[in-house]
Amino acid sequence: MLPAGQGDAVVVEWGTRGGTHKLLVDAGPKPSWDGVRAGLAARRDGHYEVFVVTHIDEDHIGGALELLDDPGLRSRVGEIWFNGYVHCAAGGSVLGPVHGEQLTRRIALGGYGWNTGFPNSPGAGTGGPVALGDRAPLRWIDLAGGARIAVLAPNGPKLTALAAKWETVVRRAGLVPGGGAGGQGAAVAARPRRAAPLPDRLDLAALERLASGAGRDSSPANGSSIAFVLEYGGKRLLLPGDAHAQPLTKNLARFGEFVGEARPRFDLVKLPHHGSDGNVTAGLLGALESSRFLVSTDGMGYAHPDDAAIARVVLGSAGEPTFYCNYASERTRPWAERAGEVGARFVLPRPGRTGLKVTV
Repeated sequence: MLPAGQGDAVVVEWGTRGGTHKLLVDAGPKPSWDGVRAGLAARRDGHYEVFVVTHIDEDHIGGALELLDDPGLRSRVGEIWFNGYVHCAAGGSVLGPVHGEQLTRRIALGGYGWNTGFPNSPGAGTGGPVALGDRAPLRWIDLAGGARIAVLAPNGPKLTALAAKWETVVRRAGLVPGGGAGGQGAAVAARPRRAAPLPDRLDLAALERLASGAGRDSSPANGSSIAFVLEYGGKRLLLPGDAHAQPLTKNLARFGEFVGEARPRFDLVKLPHHGSDGNVTAGLLGALESSRFLVSTDGMGYAHPDDAAIARVVLGSAGEPTFYCNYASERTRPWAERAGEVGARFVLPRPGRTGLKVTV
């Protein structure tokens, strides 16, 4: 997990010493681009088979615009998976749709493969939506080097909901929905928010109180997030973006049927929406089996990860859950100091460092 501020920039690497392959999921917000760029540029063999831009919120798409403008890095990108307006109309942040138009233009001008191989193409130059319909069968998508991906979200209604918001915002900006746009992406200013202190007594009763909140994510942008499973060599990784809990939970059950497991097991799960209580629900956690979780956020803006989300993971785990965090923040440091009280473990970057590498 690269140091992407309050957003995501996740590099997944698989293969053997004789040859490795990589995939990139989002590139963080514009204000964090320097740190993300340094991480991407650090390795000369940094070709990315697929660059997945999960959705249009600035903390995921802002750095994508910078990446495709960067002469030293943009040639490292192979295929791009991104649901533009043409995909949403077929099937968050007020800046998001404008950023989406700007990314659309960069993909077209850069000659990248765009959603190649996905059915129901809305027109020349792009494949269909990266999505999973409620009645569509799950399928594996093969990647170079023996990895494969199963898409779990979004569904058609979530893309349609975003299309309505997209059209309103883009027309207000004087643009044509789906037509692409020039210009640079504007950054959304981080809004510091202090995390509440943990309870003096951190025990089962305290966890149950923390977990009892009833948050709900209603953002159309988050609902449109691309969520998927990546499998290689018998290991599985769940990367859900900021996906809404209800459809993701439903499709995790479908994935379990697909692979013949009542609760599909994962060797690593990135908590959706940076550990927001509106996305990390007890139902979602009950639909999977894992003991290792990624937390990608510096805590700015929303003080993620929410205590409720952490408590739900701990309560729903059969053994000791481990949380891997790419920042030591006001929220993650207290948990790292006291997680042992509830049988959990937090792994933070070394002092003075940001970003984290996890091997499974």
